[in-house]
Formats: sequence, structure tokens, C-alpha cells
Amino acid sequence: MNDIEFGRSLYKLYHGAVKLETAEVKDNKNCADLTVNELNLIECIRSLTKGQDGSTISAIASELDITRPSTTVAVNKLVNKKIVTKSECANDGRSVRVKLTAKGEKAYSAHHSYQNALAKEAKQYFSEADYKAVETGINKLLEFFNSKFENTESDE
Repeated sequence: MNDIEFGRSLYKLYHGAVKLETAEVKDNKNCADLTVNELNLIECIRSLTKGQDGSTISAIASELDITRPSTTVAVNKLVNKKIVTKSECANDGRSVRVKLTAKGEKAYSAHHSYQNALAKEAKQYFSEADYKAVETGINKLLEFFNSKFENTESDE
């Protein structure tokens, strides 16, 4: 595979995954009115709020590497869909806490179950040795992408 084919394959892999996930979540009553980006936001909020009273907009923005205003807009859409709640932080009146509602928890569970099922199904396409090679390759690609972000951030 030459460099151009490799680049195209990465592109197709990403867009194929998003296309598949978009189709799958539309069939789930807990996720039907949510976009893949909203589901990723829900996933982020859930991971940041485990055992806490919610997460701040700043923490969510930082985790997703998006601006606070963009995060606020996205969170407000989820508030309108009754997926999350926003409440004032007890320690800092300027800050708000974002937390999943029961409906948000159901969406998170459905999305999480879908991701696990997809991983198990995809894993069946590989021998054990091939799976280890793919796992190593994915980790190396993640390292590559992370290094590109780190280089960009240090240049600013």
C-alpha cells in the first residue's frame, strides 16, 4: 500500500465508523435523537463525573479539546433534550456543573453497549496474532496523532 492509499484508508476507516455508528444509534430509542458528536459528549461527561456532582464546562472543553463557548452550546443542546442538567457549583457561583440525567444515563449505556458489541464483532475478523498486530498498529497511530497535537500546541 502506498502513502496515498494509506491516507485514503485512514479516511475511509474513520468515516466508515462514524457512518455505521450513526445508522446504529438511530435504531436505538435511547439514542435516536442524538448525533454521534452528542454521544461522544455524553461519554465525556460521564467519564468526568464518576463519583462527583458533575463536571465543569472547562473540564469538558479541555477533555474534548474544543472551546468553552462551543462546549456551552453543545451542553445547552443536551439540556434542551433533557440529557444533562446544569447547576451552580456550590463552591464557585461563576461555575456550573453538568451532570447526566436518567435519560442521559440510558443514552450512555446504549452507546457504551453498542461500542462493546461492535468491538467484539470486529475482533472476530482477526486471528489472535492479527488482532495483536492491529492493536499495536492502532496504538502507534494514536501515538502519531497525539504527537501531532502536542507539536501544534507547543508551537502556539
